[in-house]
Amino acid sequence: MSDENTENTPAEVIEDQIKDLDPRFIRQIEKAEKSIDKNPAYVIDICCTILAKHPSCVEVRKILRQAQFRKFGKGNPIAKFVATLKGIVFSMQAGAKIKKGQSVEVMAEAEKLLSECPKNEPALNTLASAAASLQYWGTAAEAYQAIAQFKPDSEKVLLALADALVKSKQPDSAMQVCERILKKNPSNGDAQALARSASVIKTMTKGDWENTDVSATKKVKDAEETLNRQKETSSVNDEETLNRMVERLSAQIETDPENINLYREICGHLRSLKRFDEALEYVRKARQQPLGKGDTTFEKLEQSFMISSMDKRISDLKKKLEENPSDEAVKAELSELQKKEHDVKLENAKQMVERYPNDFNYRYELGMLLFEDGNLDEAIMQFQISQRSPKVRTQSLLGLGRAFTLGKKYDLAVDQLETAKKESKIMNDSKKEIIYELGTAYSLMGKAEQAFNEFKEIYSADISYKDVAAKINEYYSQK
Repeated sequence: MSDENTENTPAEVIEDQIKDLDPRFIRQIEKAEKSIDKNPAYVIDICCTILAKHPSCVEVRKILRQAQFRKFGKGNPIAKFVATLKGIVFSMQAGAKIKKGQSVEVMAEAEKLLSECPKNEPALNTLASAAASLQYWGTAAEAYQAIAQFKPDSEKVLLALADALVKSKQPDSAMQVCERILKKNPSNGDAQALARSASVIKTMTKGDWENTDVSATKKVKDAEETLNRQKETSSVNDEETLNRMVERLSAQIETDPENINLYREICGHLRSLKRFDEALEYVRKARQQPLGKGDTTFEKLEQSFMISSMDKRISDLKKKLEENPSDEAVKAELSELQKKEHDVKLENAKQMVERYPNDFNYRYELGMLLFEDGNLDEAIMQFQISQRSPKVRTQSLLGLGRAFTLGKKYDLAVDQLETAKKESKIMNDSKKEIIYELGTAYSLMGKAEQAFNEFKEIYSADISYKDVAAKINEYYSQK
């Protein structure tokens, strides 16, 4: 487990999921899963091919691990001994490669060894280290979980697993692992600290938010109280720790400027400290290094930090304006900065769509920005493409509905919004928004009865939503 504070900030890197892959890969995975019992070698080949393109897709790696264990079976002690020796040699060589930023290659080499023997502990530990260097915490957790299958009582392995689960924001699983440790060793301080971290993450990121029986006001109050308690007990120390780590990493970069992983780490800490301009400088330095020039992670980070920096300045200006609403200079500066931010976002989105035409998230972002500018036809084209992704399909259909409504193509708007409504199963804010736009489209078409039925559906669930109460009352008064 890392020597750093176990309450370190969660990784910023988002690992791929199967649903976000190319449809061809998804079909291959579905076919492979059906063959896992009869032909595990085939499944291993398919998974390794996909992981070569999507090394962070932990779901594919889990399927691969099942196939490896299925192929190996009970194995034999001699094969395991030979594999372990190979793993030890491999792990000794891999450290230098990870330091040079070749973590993805190390992960691929580790899987080759694990396909021979999945009980190769040195190979699994090396896989976890390489994944951690890329902040693929879900992948690191999967590797430690594999070790725990054949070393279930190893406290060291379980602590490493819990740590990775916390960093990958899987608090329930992390707490279960901590409970296993604490049952045997109640005084284990590391396990206690990880359990507290997992509990905080669970409360902060989820808590009661999905419980419709609890009022929104109480949810906000509970979350704020938890946050304040956490700040009182650990914020100051965490900030001090992060500042010290930034200083240490900055000195390391001076002596080892080509080590890409140092830039990744310092940028993560600077993001947590909201020192976005400094993070931006380090990202740009990283992109000048031999191993950083073609690294798409840094390309995306550069754009993210640019926007975060402007967001922070906009937030600061809004606070100033609240204190002095008549300050014309601040108003002008805020307006100019907001326009600049929009222009930067638009240009970035266009570049990312051009470079990654099959990334539907970027398509959706571009569609939203074009919609804001009133470029309806271009926005519609992007939404039509982005709706192919389950991840942004509902938002894309809503975007299409709004664009068609604004373009006075009300029948087309109704088609898209009806589809979005059918596919939204829970009456949450997202579905209310869809229904509200659907009611608006019907109203603009002159179909008052259909519009009333839509607004009534929201009214029955949430009388306070926007102006639906006024719309319902007006309808009844006219009758």
